[in-house]
Amino acid sequence: MNDTELDELLDTWSAPPVPPSLRDRVRAGFIARPQRRTFPSLMLHRGKGLVAGAILAAAAVLLIVTQAFPQPTAPIPWSVESEFIRYADDGSSSIEMQSTSYESNGNEILLSRSMPGDPFKTAIGRTLDVTLPAVSRLHMRLLGAVNPEMVEMMERTRRSRPPGIGFISACDSYTGCLLLDHYGFTKAPAGAGDGCVVGEIVDRATILNYPTAAVRQRWTEHGRMTVWMAPDLGCFALKVTYEEQRPDGTFHLVRAKQALKVTVNP
Repeated sequence: MNDTELDELLDTWSAPPVPPSLRDRVRAGFIARPQRRTFPSLMLHRGKGLVAGAILAAAAVLLIVTQAFPQPTAPIPWSVESEFIRYADDGSSSIEMQSTSYESNGNEILLSRSMPGDPFKTAIGRTLDVTLPAVSRLHMRLLGAVNPEMVEMMERTRRSRPPGIGFISACDSYTGCLLLDHYGFTKAPAGAGDGCVVGEIVDRATILNYPTAAVRQRWTEHGRMTVWMAPDLGCFALKVTYEEQRPDGTFHLVRAKQALKVTVNP
């Protein structure tokens, strides 16, 4: 099914009106939208068996949907290979995930990823990366057919937000990298300092021959996140660290994202 066939199907389909309570819940959700989010979003039940079952079902069924939504390919000027690391209390580390991504319109876009030593989880993660965005687009089409006013309200809310910079910050700890944590900062005004994000610069470093400026925010009540962004790469986050505060006030590293290689395409 292509986009034209889908539009024709939606034109002939009618549905009961959406109750006012749904509109109120959607509006409230946009007003209280947090910066941190997990993407792709899934309704996950507590319990490893149920989580695995839900993810496998999504991977098996939703793969069909992608055939109806072929995505155009645009030239990618450069890409970054990164690894996501978890640190134990004793300081030892393990690689949770390796990824290749690039920047587009202020957001980090995932090209591919793998979980070292776990080909089964790698296959599921890659399937989810393809299928869930397609389902999200289908959902918006259906919502637009049922209630175009709500879709317009959502679009106005999106346009009214200040411009930002978003990046993949870490693996979602509950699903073991099947889902990814994303984070966003408000973009700095044109001509302001390093031109990346609003916030005090806490460090400067050259990473893979690219100058970076680092900003820091509280992640939780007892944690903080530091992000090194490269203005020459569209403010791509070449390094991200998460630290937790000990009772004595010191911080220790618990998670990190580190760029390994930048490939400039001809």
